[in-house]
Amino acid sequence: MEYVIVSFRSREHSVKFSKFLSAHGILNSIVNTPKEAGIGCGLSVKVPSPALYTVKKALAVLKYGSFAGVFKVNDRAGKRVVKPL
Repeated sequence: MEYVIVSFRSREHSVKFSKFLSAHGILNSIVNTPKEAGIGCGLSVKVPSPALYTVKKALAVLKYGSFAGVFKVNDRAGKRVVKPL
């Protein structure tokens, strides 16, 4: 399964971004940031890959200071690969 995570260094910003996306009809969930992202602990917002363009536009407008990055995640056969976008 392939999806995108948006990582923040602030739990509050993760929750706010998730609520923003939900209010605009974008399916999302809050997940623990994968250790493979190399950001440390925290929360990320998981979105379907097709929503990437919309998510990037929202990030450009909202400008959260705790934004840590956008990552593509592939989970296949019990192996997780995380790549920065």
